[in-house]
Amino acid sequence: MILLPREAYVEMSWQKREKSKIFSDSWSFVALDSDLPEEGDFRALMCGDYPLLVLRLADGSLAGYQNICRHRGTLLVEGGKGNIGKAMICPYHRWTYSLNGQLRGAPNMSSCFPDMDRSKMGLKPASVGVFQDMIFVHPDPQADFESWIAPIADKAWPHDLSASDLRESKSLTYDMKCNWKVFVENAIDGYHLAYLHENTLGGPTPDENIWKRHGDHMIWYAMDEEGVRHSLPAKIRKEFADWWSKPVKSAENIEFGGVYFLFPNILITATPYSFSLSWLEPVSTSRSLLHVRHWAGTEQARDERKFIPGYNGDSDIISSDNWKQHPLETGDFQTEDVWICERNQRGLESPAFEIGALAEGPGAEEPIRWFHETLAEAMSL
Repeated sequence: MILLPREAYVEMSWQKREKSKIFSDSWSFVALDSDLPEEGDFRALMCGDYPLLVLRLADGSLAGYQNICRHRGTLLVEGGKGNIGKAMICPYHRWTYSLNGQLRGAPNMSSCFPDMDRSKMGLKPASVGVFQDMIFVHPDPQADFESWIAPIADKAWPHDLSASDLRESKSLTYDMKCNWKVFVENAIDGYHLAYLHENTLGGPTPDENIWKRHGDHMIWYAMDEEGVRHSLPAKIRKEFADWWSKPVKSAENIEFGGVYFLFPNILITATPYSFSLSWLEPVSTSRSLLHVRHWAGTEQARDERKFIPGYNGDSDIISSDNWKQHPLETGDFQTEDVWICERNQRGLESPAFEIGALAEGPGAEEPIRWFHETLAEAMSL
């Protein structure tokens, strides 16, 4: 049995190892395919130690590159998104690359680089994969996306965002004073739902919900009834079943996932009326960012950020520094989760901390054990 020690949550050396062994060797969410409609549209992000770039080519395909100039390593694009036009130009010495990654030219090339073979100086590639309109990128150009996504690819999937009538209603980031793993563990913990969230979610208790492993990923189900697991309270079970009763989907014998966890840091929450995609960005041992994109039906799609505790209206950042009332009085379960994760982190930082027993069963804290084991294997512990 492997459980992570206190050091995993408080020591910088551990976080550096995670950055190298986990996030530099994982698939990261980039954007929706529909977010990049035009030639030259791009998204840039850090994947562990690697600055990466994903962009739309003239033929409509996607390409992934290391976002560094082959000359001296300067970042090619600035900012997280935009349109780069017909070429990528390094601002340092104006080395210019075509969108297919080839070096087009450099100033004073014949005199300054008389022996350089341009065909060998193209941008270094990264791997790109697309699933259900979601784009993912990996620093390794040989990374196998199909193997990574395969364990959940044939499972009942809540929405195809490229074809659904859902529309994006808000995008925000929670700035949390906790280690990124603390929030993951809370998200896959079925033991706390009826207790911490007594006045918001009100359950279910561990015997009424279950997590299932699918490779390194997990899917959460709840409300087992007549062989069909539903992810929603009883009052809207019928709507959930009717939603899936379409020509291409039958409600019979389908397990409806309410939460999908893609290792190591991606969480997807679905209802018949909405779809939320979240991913965690480690900042320090005791700080992480939870980025959230949310889609909803026409009647539900509205900007609700002003109703979220901790939102001050000046940015899309949600912080406990801006709470005006106690989290348990807000009626918002996400605020309750952030509060308990920050409180958990403060306890983990005590030299007296050592983990106690985990509640057994996939409806309780067994998923935390699975997460620890998967992370330990990825880090070669």
